[in-house]
Amino acid sequence: MCLLGQVHSLLSSGRPGWGGFQPSSLLFGGLLDSLVFTSYIDLLYPTEDRNDRLRDSYFFTCQCQECTTKDKKARVGAECTRVTAGTGLWNCPSREASACPFLNARAPPSELLEICELSQEKMSSVFEDSNVYMLHMMYQAMGVCLYMQDWEGALRYGQKIIKPYSKHYPLYSLNVASMWLKLGRLHMGLENKAAGERALKKAIAIMEVAHGKDHPYISEIKQEIDSH
Repeated sequence: MCLLGQVHSLLSSGRPGWGGFQPSSLLFGGLLDSLVFTSYIDLLYPTEDRNDRLRDSYFFTCQCQECTTKDKKARVGAECTRVTAGTGLWNCPSREASACPFLNARAPPSELLEICELSQEKMSSVFEDSNVYMLHMMYQAMGVCLYMQDWEGALRYGQKIIKPYSKHYPLYSLNVASMWLKLGRLHMGLENKAAGERALKKAIAIMEVAHGKDHPYISEIKQEIDSH
């Protein structure tokens, strides 16, 4: 468990019925008088979607500050270019990847990347780059670039993602650390050691809080920096 700030926390409105676990606060040795929070699910999901998932998996509707004051739900539904005009993406009758040609995971990587790029172009007329749906689409595009070994393309998407990630996620989120780690390794692979080292050190700074300074994975990343 790590310090994650104000997220779906052990102080949520939920009172799970199993085991009688009903904390009002939690203290760790060395963190006396400090609240310790953990996230049940990814905070980049819209509020309504998060609570649907919480009800399905944890059997409660959350009333924490994140859910009651920070509605990240998109202002206007992004339109899928391959469904009837005016039909929002989330209302598409073929939302399952196996049924929707727009989301068909069996398409070759180059076609998937093109779909991601076309989607971003379409969505950008409605959303800012920091919008959660744009971020999810950019993350998918980055993943396809990595699969295709298009390192420059992956780096380009990662650089677009990291600033909004740092804004949307809590201070010591491992989602942010993971993105810094990807960026650092991409920079290193592209022979940009200075930028790579800066990114890897930002990942380490988060992971030292989340995992502890003596965690073997942190030692591996430090050795990775030294080896370059």
